Amino acid sequence: MTKRLITFLAIATSTVLVQQQLLLRRPPRLIEIKTQLIQSGRAALDLRFSRPMDRQDLAERTAVKPEVSHRWLGENNQLRLIIEETISSNTPIGIDLNGTDQRGIQFRQQRWWWDPRPWLLVVRDLHNGQQVQLLDRAGEWRPLSPIWPQITNLVPLGNGQGIAMVSSDDSGRERIWLRRLRTSNLNREFSAIQAPQPLQLESLSEQPVLFGHLSSNLQGDLLVQSGGLQPDSERVTLIRQDGSKRSLDVSTSGPISLLPPGGGMVVPSYDSLNLRALVNNKQRQQALPGSRELGAFCPASGRAILIRHWPDYRRSIELVIPGIAPKQLWLGTQAVLGVACNGNGDHIWAVLGRWQRNRGEHEIILINAEGKILKRNNLSPWSIKGGTPIQFDSVSNRLLLTVIKNGESSSQVGMMDATHLRWKEQLSTNIVEAQWLSP
Repeated sequence: MTKRLITFLAIATSTVLVQQQLLLRRPPRLIEIKTQLIQSGRAALDLRFSRPMDRQDLAERTAVKPEVSHRWLGENNQLRLIIEETISSNTPIGIDLNGTDQRGIQFRQQRWWWDPRPWLLVVRDLHNGQQVQLLDRAGEWRPLSPIWPQITNLVPLGNGQGIAMVSSDDSGRERIWLRRLRTSNLNREFSAIQAPQPLQLESLSEQPVLFGHLSSNLQGDLLVQSGGLQPDSERVTLIRQDGSKRSLDVSTSGPISLLPPGGGMVVPSYDSLNLRALVNNKQRQQALPGSRELGAFCPASGRAILIRHWPDYRRSIELVIPGIAPKQLWLGTQAVLGVACNGNGDHIWAVLGRWQRNRGEHEIILINAEGKILKRNNLSPWSIKGGTPIQFDSVSNRLLLTVIKNGESSSQVGMMDATHLRWKEQLSTNIVEAQWLSP
């Protein structure tokens, strides 16, 4: 019996050793590849391999076409490919992955196609109402919503996999909707890189509401604020990317904004802006006193841009760095109509407005993190439409604005070179507002 047991253990041990040797000799495999939205470059991919990789060898032997400046970060089996150059190509990027792991075993070469460019979304005015539409790469407009009398709020999910909308009927009653999207901006097949495909439309309000406000983070979570027709009917609901929902007990004097990386939110009160966690972790919330409003997040650095309203009617633009008091970048009597920043928060764009010669005049300025104005340009004969955002696309180095030409009533899409502040394109489409949808 003892001899049989020893023989059995010896066979089992040998089998395990053989399996280990076979596994060690297997070539490394790519386990996961996905777009990374929080990064310091123009665009980025996160890659996870089955084995620790030789990053230098991978960087030297992997081809990126068209050839754009890029670099590799990370170690072991978790690596990141960062594109550092503005991408002006009208076709997806081809990536031929090639290299060895740290044991010198060859990775089986793979080709991937990746389109890091955002999609253009608009709320479009039609003869019988308004509709959310997406511009595909062929220049065709694709509907993403029904036609409603009015669309009062549009928020793309931060991960690009859906849009949330607030519609209004002829009586001013609002409904809140969510449409998930099937995306395919990263694929082994070139033909599979296509525009997002709309999935089923989901109602987020059982009954009409008086107002609805929406916010999303880069994880794809959605915060829904709504107020019903009855007293004390205000609700704040967090809808996670996986579809789970949770009610939040939070008091606010205005719209709440989710922090881009997730885990927190900016809550306005009557005399301050408050930063608090989504989950009650019993930590004191951080408060920033004064009449301030959130202008923009700079997600790669954790920085934010605030607009401050002073008692003497002046306005200032402030840069907020975590753990440091707000830094004033600009102060003046002009109205601050909108701000945007790059991921690092070292380039800030602002549209300023003043009333001159019986009409409003708007200008755009580019400021660095020290408050120095690097560039400015008068927008005349254009002006930004009030209440619409300015958004920066790092991939193409463009600013997206909703603009109106002097003497006209309809709005158009305006795209501007973010470095030189020169118009690149205006799309002659009668729209309500334009926004980027992340790829």
